[in-house]
Amino acid sequence: MLRAWGCDTVEHVIPSHLLSCFHNLEVLHVFDCKAAQFIFNINDEDRLTKASGIFRLKTLSLYSLPKLEHVWEKDPEGIIGLQLLKEMCVGNCESLKSLFPASVAKDLTRLQVLDVTECEELAEIFRKDEKGEEGETTTQDFAFPRLTSLTLERLPRLTIHWSKQEVILTYIIKNLISKTHILSFLQYKNIFYNFS
Repeated sequence: MLRAWGCDTVEHVIPSHLLSCFHNLEVLHVFDCKAAQFIFNINDEDRLTKASGIFRLKTLSLYSLPKLEHVWEKDPEGIIGLQLLKEMCVGNCESLKSLFPASVAKDLTRLQVLDVTECEELAEIFRKDEKGEEGETTTQDFAFPRLTSLTLERLPRLTIHWSKQEVILTYIIKNLISKTHILSFLQYKNIFYNFS
């Protein structure tokens, strides 16, 4: 477990040159780090080598990070695989713009809890790749088949356009409702209006 708390000068919680050192990390909690802009720093050299592979990370908690813009500085494109991630909780990250790059989102098949609250700038759940596309993956690739709890609360800029993101999230919500799992879906601008 790694707990970063009150690290007011750190901009990258896990810099690119240390990615391989945290390969076996299972729990990462980052709290109250005022300068943190990214959790995982990815540089172009890392993209060429793709040496890090699957991380064992199971729990990722990010709270009170006022300058955090993205969890991943750049789309890792296979450098970091989070196939084991079960729980992601994010709160009070005012500058966060997106949660997952497209290449990471499709691998989150074990995700059970997704809790996102009070992120004023969050505009999208899945960040488009750097070419401006969401890729050619199917709805089922993003379906989070093991998701049991979804909380999206106080996210005033989160909008889902008539795009793949709406289809994906609607699919997730329909699955949660059909499985009668916990669903906390507050202040979400009535985007999902038809679940039949």
